Formats: sequence, structure tokens, C-alpha cells
Amino acid sequence: MTNKALNIIGLTQGQNIDLLVQLLDTIREKKSMEIGRVGALVSFANHFIESNVETKNEFNIEFIKEWEIFDRARHHSVSQDDLATLQDVFSDGAIWRSIIGDRRLIYGKRSKNFEDYRVHYSEAFLYALATVFTAEFTTLLDRIKPDVVVGFTAVTFGELLALNICRQRGIPTLQLHSSRIGNYFAFHNELTGTSSHVTRLMENSNSLSQNSLQEAQNVIEQIRLKGLIYEGVNLKIRNGRPFQPMATLRSLPGAMVQEFRRYTNPVTRRDHHDPGTLAPWFYNHIRQPMRARSVNAFLAQSSRQLTVDQLAKIGDFAFYPLHSEPEVAIQVLAPPYHKNQIELIRNIAISLPFGMKLVVKEHPRSFGLRPIAFYRSLLQIPNLYFVPMQADSLDVSRQSSLVCVISSTIGLEAICIGKPVLMLGHPKYEAVPSGMAALCENMFELPHVISNLLRAYTYDKQSLTIFIAALIEGSVPIDLYSVMLGKPDRFSAGREGLNRAQKIHEDFDKLAEYTVSRIREELALKSEHPVV
Repeated sequence: MTNKALNIIGLTQGQNIDLLVQLLDTIREKKSMEIGRVGALVSFANHFIESNVETKNEFNIEFIKEWEIFDRARHHSVSQDDLATLQDVFSDGAIWRSIIGDRRLIYGKRSKNFEDYRVHYSEAFLYALATVFTAEFTTLLDRIKPDVVVGFTAVTFGELLALNICRQRGIPTLQLHSSRIGNYFAFHNELTGTSSHVTRLMENSNSLSQNSLQEAQNVIEQIRLKGLIYEGVNLKIRNGRPFQPMATLRSLPGAMVQEFRRYTNPVTRRDHHDPGTLAPWFYNHIRQPMRARSVNAFLAQSSRQLTVDQLAKIGDFAFYPLHSEPEVAIQVLAPPYHKNQIELIRNIAISLPFGMKLVVKEHPRSFGLRPIAFYRSLLQIPNLYFVPMQADSLDVSRQSSLVCVISSTIGLEAICIGKPVLMLGHPKYEAVPSGMAALCENMFELPHVISNLLRAYTYDKQSLTIFIAALIEGSVPIDLYSVMLGKPDRFSAGREGLNRAQKIHEDFDKLAEYTVSRIREELALKSEHPVV
């Protein structure tokens, strides 16, 4: 790479725009790389306005605002020429995958608070939205001429469409994801599956440092003993949402004030990213805990809900931990299942060796969101059993003969404790050594894939150690959620003795150095393999 200034576009949502600006500031201050033209895609108007990032940053960022694109799309009529242009710009299926990937488009307005599968946007509006965004973003690309596009876990239609456009144009893209190991985060160059920079480290395992290999062995042993916990996990909902009347009442005045401010602002009032505060307050503090009690009572009456200690009496079983919905693990990493976990579970159950049971456990985030009808449908599957939501997933995995996941972190945990893992999506740990896990993308092949996995399973600790060491060397240790973004009730790596300001400074220094390294690596690869 030459020493010319780096042109960059950031793909952000909410607080991530602050993170991007601070990261660029740190890169410039450390003189690691000169920053040239900068553009950014932003969403969630309320935070954007309150942060005042549009005027206080020094990079003269050119912004694309999702809420403005929504407004323009409402008045845009799509022609056949528009649709033909979209087909030329995107790879096959990319537009619908981007829409499915954004819960605000494909689920109901209250999907974060209860099971809400209603689609409240018309087909014509979705066409208009894709058309308007594509025109806006390609214009931004032509003006900024980015050398690289960086972002975070992509969850909005704009981010997902932008990544596909950049891929079609041969522009390197990097998205910051948790590596699910301690507080390690990595810039991935793939939307799904394992980033190629990690697989290259695995292929050149002789170059992995002894420190990384030793740390990988320690990680595996810790997971085998205590399970997997990583930076950013929401500790408050791990055991569901309890009903706390006094705390609920104390939080009401603040929710009312915030709702009033949002509603009296014409921009935030129309922002599809902003659900307000009063409705979530009601659902999170009252409706969800009450429904959780009803579901608990319903499942407790069933002879097919077992405690962990009772699992031994049913013989061999496979374990499927339910995903919360909506969730990027389903919508982005496995879109065919985004509203269809019941039928997926039914297919798993009938694909197991005859006589093997399937044990299902609810996700803590979803307990109280789904209606009793959801669980009643699952109980219609003859070889299916439940364990309580409060059960330790590690204890269930230990007793199982097979763990089935879409892309859950429980899959990585199961691999480390020596259990065969069936992957039905494309998790970031997809490159785990063969023989320990298998990927199935075709339900017709599911019985065969399961049978082969169980028959040929081999626990290969050396290869697993190399995989974990490659994850570690390809990542950077930072406390992204708990410290840099300041999200409450999140698990943190600690670093006792430092206050938050010191931790933030330290983490931005590390992230800046890592970002520059990954950008240079991707640009070098592009120069070696130019897109024709």
C-alpha cells in the first residue's frame, strides 16, 4: 500500500458512529495512517441528533441517513427500469436477504417485545426502499472513492445492501465481530462464516506464537470446566426478566419524558429504528414477565419437561438451544430459518437416529416473548423434550450425544467440551476442524449428515487449539460493549485498577493499531488479486 491518504466509508448504527469517529481520531493522532475522504451510513436519528456528531467531528464526514432514505422511499414510484438496474447491481438473492436481515422491515413493530411476525411494509415500498438506497449509496461511493469500508455487525438493510454493492465492486469490507473468546474482537472480511484472515492463520499454524497456543489451551480448559462467557453478554437477562413492581414504577416517569421528547421531534417520531420508550417499558417490565410465568406454568404441567438430573432416563438425545427472534444469528447467518424454527426443529427431530430424543431449551431473551401456542406446537413432535430455561446449557450439552445449532455460541462451547456439533447456519466458528462439526444446508441431506457426523466424530484437541489460537491472533482484546460503548449489565474482562476513561483510552489505542493492520492486510490482498 502507498502512503496516500485512506478514503473510508463507515457502516454504523446508533452509538457505533461515535465509535467510528473516535477510532479515526485515534488513528490520526497516532499517525498510523493518514485519513482522507470519509463517508458514513447512519441509523437511529435520536442518538445521531443528541451526539451532535454531524458538527463536532473534524473529518467532514458525508452522511447517508437511513431515516431520510425511508422518507424519500415513501414518495418514490418504482419503474421496471429501476428493478432491472437493481438486478444488475446485486448478486442473486442479495436484496431479499438484506430485507430479511433487518428485523425492522421483515418483522412487526414490536418484535423485540413479543412474537410479532407481521410485515408492515408493502411490497411496493420495499422495492422503493432498495431503489432509493442503492442510488444514494452508489453516489456516495463515487464521491468518496473508498479504499475500504468498515462497519460492525450488520443488522440494517442499508448495511447489508452496502456490503453486497462493495463486494460486487471489489472494495474490501471489514466488519467488527466478537470472536466469542474472552474479550477478543476481529474485523471479518466475510459476512457469514469464518474470516479468511483467520483461516490463513490456521493454514500457517507453524507461525502461531507460543503465547497464543498456550492461551488457546487455557481457553479450552476453562470452557470445559465453566462454560463459555465472553465480553458483552447481557448478564441481566441470562435468567429471564423477573417481575419487579417497585423498580418498574420508578422507571415509568423517565420513560414518559423520553417518549414525549421523541414524539415532539418530527424526525425521531418518524424514525423506523426508534420504538419509543413507553411501549417497550410496558412489554419488558409487565407483559413479558407475566407471560413468562404463564409459559413456565404450562411447561411445568407437561411430562416432557425434564430437569437436567432427569435427562439420563431418556437415553441418547440431541440438544437444540432455541435462538431468540429476531436475531442476526438467524436473519443474517441463516435467513431460511428466520421465522421457521418450529419446522426446523421438526426436521431435526425426524432426522435423528431412530430412538434418539431431541431436547430443546428456550433462550433467556425470548422467555415471555413467545406465546404458549409456540411451545404447544413443539410438544406435538413425539420425540421432543424440554428443559427449563434456567437450566445450564453446559450441563445439558455434557449429557447429550449431539448438539444442533443454527449459529449459537453454545455450538462453539460444545465443540470445546468434546461433543459433535451440527451447524445449520454459517457461524463465525464455521472453520472449526472437520470431524468435530458438520454443516448442513439441505434438509433432504440432514439424516445422512447427522449419521455421518455421529459415526465419524473425532475430538482433535491439537487442531482445535490451532483454531482457537488463530482466532486469538486474528483478533484484538478490547471491552467493546461494557467499556467503549458503556452498555449496562454487560460482562467485562475486568482490568482492575483502571477507571473507565483509562480503559477507553487503552482500548482505542489497541483497536486503532489493529484496524490499520487489518486494512493494510486487506489492501495487500486486493493488490495481489485484483477484481477484473
